[in-house]
Amino acid sequence: MKMDGQIRVKTDGHYGRLYNDLKNVVVGDFHELFFVCASLGFQHGKTKPLGKARDDRFWSNTINPREWACYYAMLLEENNMDYLAIQDDKAVMSRIEQYANAGMDILMEDFLSDYVITNGGELQLDPGCSKELPKHFLHFVFEQIDAEISSSL
Repeated sequence: MKMDGQIRVKTDGHYGRLYNDLKNVVVGDFHELFFVCASLGFQHGKTKPLGKARDDRFWSNTINPREWACYYAMLLEENNMDYLAIQDDKAVMSRIEQYANAGMDILMEDFLSDYVITNGGELQLDPGCSKELPKHFLHFVFEQIDAEISSSL
């Protein structure tokens, strides 16, 4: 696989400000939060098309090889190991964007709702939220991993 680095990865515009606020707080870069969200969506078997308002969030060249490998694995699993499903990186990323969009919904419902406010109709990180947010975020991610491992035993 060539892992095309020239793809603009999109996120739903509804979460644009929140992605910006979470960068350098709970993750170092957008692709990391996107990966967590895509993994959550896939783990829960949920996809959600992006809304009409879409943000070009980051270039695919920031996605590391392990993340690409996971994205390919998700699509292979979804398509009964049909390798044709991963031949076009733009199509792969388009599908992963749907998993990530559903995953952001899950992240909001199951974790972030206590840390987010609406300002002018826009979701944003509450400026007064706990300085413990990065630690709580990491704990949430580990809980998700533990739940997935437990359910597969």
